[in-house]
Order: sequence, then structure tokens, then C-alpha cells
Amino acid sequence: MRAYWDSSALVQSLVNSSLQLRLKRDGGFTRAHALAETFSTLTGNPATRIDADTVAEFISDLAADLDFVELTGPEVLKALKSARQKGVRGGRVHDYLHAVAAEKCGAKTILTLDKNGFAGITGLQIEQA
Repeated sequence: MRAYWDSSALVQSLVNSSLQLRLKRDGGFTRAHALAETFSTLTGNPATRIDADTVAEFISDLAADLDFVELTGPEVLKALKSARQKGVRGGRVHDYLHAVAAEKCGAKTILTLDKNGFAGITGLQIEQA
């Protein structure tokens, strides 16, 4: 079963050959927003900043092995109405919406570097990237 890849897993796949092979072999799911998050991470940190054109090429290569699932406005509103019950507030809403998208596409696993970010907000398996 293909996993749902959050942006941290996508970033990690650029430096981890086993993750690269996994994505090529199995494919995966993500939201288009994860591509923007990946771009932001790779181009924004002064200590590890990579040229924007280079990052755009990296992301294009990743996208070839991903299927995209998006949330509609009503789906986001429904998720936000249940956010408090899940303990979601502030920036954690981004992980929550990734979890909702993962559930929507039928993924059984979310691949991430931040397992704690998904704790308690989904019944899916959370796997360390």
C-alpha cells in the first residue's frame, strides 16, 4: 500500500537514497501544498539554502512519482470544525489537513520526519522517514 508523504518526508527523500527508491518503486500520495512546503524548506533556510531553479527541478522529479489528493473547501471546513476535539490548534492544523487528505485517499501510513506532529490526530500508522 502506498504511503502518504508529508513535506518533511519529501525533503528527506532528496538526501536519503532508500526513500528515493521507495518513492520510485511504490509511488505515494500527497497534497499539492506539500510541494510548496518542500520548496519553502529547501530555499528558505540560510544554512542550507538551495537555488530556487534547482529546487523546482528536484520537486518536479518527486512529483512524477506522486498522486495528488486535494481537500475541497467543505472538507477543510468539516476538518476545522473537528479540530478542537483532536487537540489541533495553531500551526498543527497543517499536519492535521495532511492527515485528513491521507485518510481521504485511503493511505494506511503517513511518512514524516515529525511523528509527534501527527500524534492523536489520525488513526493511520505514522512512519518515521
